[in-house]
Amino acid sequence: MPALAASTPILRFLGLRGLRAVAIAFAVATILFFLFSLVPGDQAAYLAGPGSTQAEIDRLRESLGLNDPLLVQYFRHMSGLIQGDFGTSETFKSGPLPFILERIPATLALTASAIGLTILIGIPAGLAAAMFHTRIPDLAISVSVVALLAVPNFWLGLLLLSFFSVQLGWLPSFGFSGPASLILPSLALAARLIALVARMTRGVTIDELGKDYVRTARSKGLGRTAILLRHVLRNVMIPTLTVIGLQTGYLLGGSVVIERLFAWPGIGDLMINAIGQRDYAVAQAVTIMFVIAFLIINLIVELLYVLINPRMRAA
Repeated sequence: MPALAASTPILRFLGLRGLRAVAIAFAVATILFFLFSLVPGDQAAYLAGPGSTQAEIDRLRESLGLNDPLLVQYFRHMSGLIQGDFGTSETFKSGPLPFILERIPATLALTASAIGLTILIGIPAGLAAAMFHTRIPDLAISVSVVALLAVPNFWLGLLLLSFFSVQLGWLPSFGFSGPASLILPSLALAARLIALVARMTRGVTIDELGKDYVRTARSKGLGRTAILLRHVLRNVMIPTLTVIGLQTGYLLGGSVVIERLFAWPGIGDLMINAIGQRDYAVAQAVTIMFVIAFLIINLIVELLYVLINPRMRAA
């Protein structure tokens, strides 16, 4: 019974966040439907091809249900989504879900690599800047952080391609041909998050180094490195990992541009192709998958934060 009582706030928290996630997903699906309905051009005419007659276009419009009132199309569309039906892709002549699922591993590999680089570079850089506060290493890292935050990831990707692939020939320039293919797109995708994490880690570390428990540790004769690793790092990691978790959803969105730039065979590249071909079924399905992934990631991060900080359960 005590265990059940202790888990009740967490279950209530999960229930409320789950309902909110469902409402957000429903709202996004609704917005997407009406946005696609406002896109200029006749979808049936595009799909029928330039040499089609008006009669053929009209028959295609009828078969696609485009002659029905917009609200009828909307309710039919939402009913299909609830049943897991994302419509029929005109590119693949079938449901888009299998083709999306086969590209998910490539996108997950790119996102995981970007997160790994963020942890390996961003956190140590922030710690180093805090340890050398107001000195040359801190200044150099702070300038680098500002530069990375100011540079768009696609422009950084172009610079990396030009230097490491074209001029030096060290790394592959596009597609997937082994682990080396992950380096450039992962760097381009992770650059902004590395800067955010480094800045966050620096600020929190400087704040922690000024607290009483650090002064007490110093008075006991502990060195700076020992204090940082044994005491400060544990408190720094909570907000830092929270930022990484929450930004992971944005990495998925940013991967669309990076995948296109590096011809990476993920769902972002699939989405760009679908938009260019007016394949709304694929474009909407990919967008909804991005939203669901973002909501799941946020829910996991919030749950972990609640387990660490019980005061958040009342939020």
